[in-house]
Amino acid sequence: MTETQRESYQSADVQWLIASDLDGTLLDHFSYSHQPADATLAELEARGIPVILNSSKTRDEMLELRRALNNQHPFIVENGSAIFIPRGYFPHKPERAREETGYWVLEPGARRDCILDFLQQDSEAHGAPYLNFAAASTADIVAATGLSQEEAEKANQRGYSEPLLWQGDEQQKLAFTARANASGFATLQGGRFLHVLGQTDKGLATKLLKKTYQQYTDRECKLIASGDGPNDLDMLKVADIAIIVRSPAHQPPTLSHHPSLIVTRETGPQGWADAIAEIFAPDSASREQARN
Repeated sequence: MTETQRESYQSADVQWLIASDLDGTLLDHFSYSHQPADATLAELEARGIPVILNSSKTRDEMLELRRALNNQHPFIVENGSAIFIPRGYFPHKPERAREETGYWVLEPGARRDCILDFLQQDSEAHGAPYLNFAAASTADIVAATGLSQEEAEKANQRGYSEPLLWQGDEQQKLAFTARANASGFATLQGGRFLHVLGQTDKGLATKLLKKTYQQYTDRECKLIASGDGPNDLDMLKVADIAIIVRSPAHQPPTLSHHPSLIVTRETGPQGWADAIAEIFAPDSASREQARN
């Protein structure tokens, strides 16, 4: 990173926003600890730089993690399907946001009941070579995910997407994906599950939230995005600075031709914290743990 870039990043005319994935990024891949990032999160809060959590997790899962991270900012759930903004966070409710207890909610995705209607109709015509969460018991979800019973219950309190544990072959999956797309839905392959959701992604939702922030400030909003996996690429592509956090479990995803890309040396929250320190470092010798 050049001195010219760093000076522009530290300009008082810029309002920085940081959008971040959770698992493997702000949370350790194995222990789910966020401790290595805590001091950096506190410093960002003191500097008025919001950290926007952006995950495949549900609203209830995210609320618990926000409390653990002392985060009071808007957050994005279920791979870009909905944006939850604390009521009163902006001077007035954003256009097209609906009211929900304590929140203004923007919904670029599709509601779960619409997705389930599609799955029901599709299964009647083509069969269902998968286990979907709505049809699964809590014990089924525990067995498929390794979550605790309480965590599995929260993971099934979905509003905007449906995970499928695929049990058919690849040809069946391709045919199913094509039918979902033709019906106005998208599919996203995660580590274990094929997610059915609306025509949205983490990047689209992040852009919408950035645009919302911009409406309430005269400063130029710029975006830092951080993630560790392929389903973060849409978010990383729309960022002014993209941080790929190295994982102990897989190779970094490929992000070609990005004008400002950092791939961390350390993994998880330590790599994340090092990269943030590199971006906002007062001089070029301050950090060497993150690199261009």
